[in-house]
Amino acid sequence: MSDEPLPRRPALMSAIRARNLSRIYKGLANELRREAYLAEAEQAERDALWWLNFAISLSQTPPGAVDKDS
Repeated sequence: MSDEPLPRRPALMSAIRARNLSRIYKGLANELRREAYLAEAEQAERDALWWLNFAISLSQTPPGAVDKDS
């Protein structure tokens, strides 16, 4: 069993990459909704929102900042 807490933390990345992932999930949600896969569309929408929030938090982290806890 892994010692990493659940949910697992994504690897550090740029805020731009996280924002792009959010856009991908949002596009997927729109496409799924159009094809009437509503439950899957809602999950993709939640994922898009999560990645957008992650992008915002990354944009507020100063360059070179290191988390002392990890």
